[in-house]
Amino acid sequence: MEAIVFENVNKVFRRGEVAAEDLSIRIKKGEFVFVIGRSGAGKSTFLKLLSGQEEATSGKIWVNGLELSSLTRSQRPYFHRQVGIMQPEFGLLGDRDLFDNVYLAMQATEQPGRKARKKVEHILRLMGIDDRAKFYPHEVSMGEGARALLARAMVIGPSILVADEPTANLDPDASWDLMCLMDELNRQGVTVVVASHNQELVSIMRKRVITLSAGCLVADEKNAVYNVRAADAIEERRVLSERADRQREGRISY
Repeated sequence: MEAIVFENVNKVFRRGEVAAEDLSIRIKKGEFVFVIGRSGAGKSTFLKLLSGQEEATSGKIWVNGLELSSLTRSQRPYFHRQVGIMQPEFGLLGDRDLFDNVYLAMQATEQPGRKARKKVEHILRLMGIDDRAKFYPHEVSMGEGARALLARAMVIGPSILVADEPTANLDPDASWDLMCLMDELNRQGVTVVVASHNQELVSIMRKRVITLSAGCLVADEKNAVYNVRAADAIEERRVLSERADRQREGRISY
């Protein structure tokens, strides 16, 4: 059964920038998927579309059977508990310790109280940073901070984890530790979708790899290494040139 379905999805921003063009992708429950590509390829937009942070210009997106554009007000809180988000723009707050940073997620989903605090203690223990619970972000290593961000994404018990460049600022050891934690979550049944530039990690992990270029899907491979097309400027120019041709000929309708 699919956890995530994109059906002919387009995303065009107001200034005319095409961030996603005709994306049709299916991700099964329990899959671990890397999304790769050059800066501006549409990786972050893809993650924001599937997590409901951005709305598609056209096309349909289903997450755990819910069609995102038709979610009712009563369905939205349920949906937001299904997807754990780990993104650089949602960093740790410097004015509170790691425990309270993770506890924020419980408050945001209206799950305060003693039971919620127990969940925070449990997830910090799973991430191996329970001994840092009362430390502030500036008092811990970058790797420990990344684990706290992962804990915050997972404390609500989502079935899908979305992570945007989670190892970007980490050294190789901390990066590997974080990937191992994500892999373990995946083994426990969590669907994991990670946008990454880390060629070595992607190749070592040998997961499904989706390659984007200028908002288009150019490769989708299982048990794969880092696809060289992800960093190919010539490939990007090809995609942009073909898009310009379609626009001139009137063959694009968003």
